[in-house]
Amino acid sequence: MNLKGKTVAVTGASGMIGVYLCRSLLAAGAHVVGVVRNPAKAAFLADEGVEFRRADLTDAAALEAAFRGCHAVISNAAMYVATKGFSAWHAHEKANVEGTRNVFEAAHRAGVKRIVHVSTFGIYRWSITRPMDENWPQLDGKNRKGGTYRATKQISEDIAWQLARELDLQLTTVRPSGVYGARDPNTMELVYKALRLPVLVMPSIGFPLVYAGDVADATVQAVANDGAINQAYNLGGEGHQLSTFLRAVVRARGKGPRIASLPLPIKIRTDNSKAERELGFRNRPFDEALKQVVAEEGV
Repeated sequence: MNLKGKTVAVTGASGMIGVYLCRSLLAAGAHVVGVVRNPAKAAFLADEGVEFRRADLTDAAALEAAFRGCHAVISNAAMYVATKGFSAWHAHEKANVEGTRNVFEAAHRAGVKRIVHVSTFGIYRWSITRPMDENWPQLDGKNRKGGTYRATKQISEDIAWQLARELDLQLTTVRPSGVYGARDPNTMELVYKALRLPVLVMPSIGFPLVYAGDVADATVQAVANDGAINQAYNLGGEGHQLSTFLRAVVRARGKGPRIASLPLPIKIRTDNSKAERELGFRNRPFDEALKQVVAEEGV
């Protein structure tokens, strides 16, 4: 699908990854519809050319109305909150599981066939022995393995594939690893808090961090590439030491603590070769990406 002049809806457009998705779509020449609960949260996107349509993941009728006239949907909205207990499971299940079902069924009723679903590498049974490819064994989400977020996202992707078959939708799923970027309430907020210390001493493992801008560019390529239909793609990092990332943040900011680390023989990695070949995926170096993140945030 040539995206120039096409209308593409992005759920969760006001979130961290969503903003990058909107900008990548705009750069590809698409008309972007941001499907959000609160357009004011990312009002700056309207100035950049994004059309907002208000809808909640629980409101099937509003989602259908938001998708009318669209050529494709990027199913991006999800909940990720580090809390535990029944209430946390219920909230994540409502957003990540029921929300996915509502998005896919609403897209079908609106006449949209092409969907790219943003999943996560968290659906895998993580390994420290080999890089995980797209066929790696997955968690048992229905038995809540892997924690609330990972389990509900595993169920979510299963539902996406099931509905794609039942409704004859043209589906691609992308599975980012740990994502960082500007306006990040998770990874970067924790990093900035940690870097307030005068000295940071930490054990360090290898973990696959990926820049949100690179996730967005590859996801948009998945929308445009008809060969990506019925395929899944890892969009992950190489398993760099977390201390390496922190030092790069300090360099990008031009200030920060001395970081002393104890590297541990633990390294989680994803095999991204399929996305590199078929979507042109590139996970840019920390220094290059963080320079953009820090500049945008004014940190």
